[in-house]
Amino acid sequence: MSPTSVISPGLLVFLALPALSDEFTMSMGLDYSRGDYGSPTTSETWYVPVVGKYETGPMIYKLTIPYLRITNPAVGPDGEPLAGDDCGSVESGVGDTVASADYALLDGRDGGSLLVDLVGKVKLPTADENHCLGTGKTDYSAQVDLTQAFGAISGFATLGWKKFGDPSDTDFRDPIFTSIGLVTRLAPATSVGAAYDWREKVTSDGDEIQEFTLFLTQRLSTEWRVQLYALKGFSDSSPDTGGGLVLSHRF
Repeated sequence: MSPTSVISPGLLVFLALPALSDEFTMSMGLDYSRGDYGSPTTSETWYVPVVGKYETGPMIYKLTIPYLRITNPAVGPDGEPLAGDDCGSVESGVGDTVASADYALLDGRDGGSLLVDLVGKVKLPTADENHCLGTGKTDYSAQVDLTQAFGAISGFATLGWKKFGDPSDTDFRDPIFTSIGLVTRLAPATSVGAAYDWREKVTSDGDEIQEFTLFLTQRLSTEWRVQLYALKGFSDSSPDTGGGLVLSHRF
């Protein structure tokens, strides 16, 4: 699971006020995770993304530029193996930039309870792979996000596929990934939920990603929203624990 997107874009539309015109949203997050990832040492990652999102009609365009600080680098923010042969005990700098486009095939504005989003992403290698901040290669992914309301509770699911770029002397697999979850409103401006994420292993001797996340989304006003989350991992490609927040302002 990406630290900057705990729930799907379609579900955010469902939880937020309807967008009646083009909108631009700026977000900033703070994500912390730690784990040993099957090694003798503990790795800690601070991930601080700045996200710009533009919504127009059925389309959502998003650009994420993060800052990274990793202690004893082991895996990247999305659990991918890191390249590099000059890694210190602490590395920091700009992370990989991620651009995405989302098409709302069904957006619920006609009164329907089913939301369907088609999403394409590209990860640009802006991180320094020589210092274990990225792989130095471009990655691509495609996914479909589904949301279905069941009275006061909504279920959501994602199914996707990722094409990894291969650094020198590597042959990454191109994994399928999925997530399922539930969310409900506690109050008109407050929602809570849970999600489980899984991804196939990227290397033959690697491990699958398995993570469980609890999250709370609070609308502070018509312009401001904050999301808090906590994560527990269950595999060597996932952190042992993690958590963070995302603060968003809609213009």
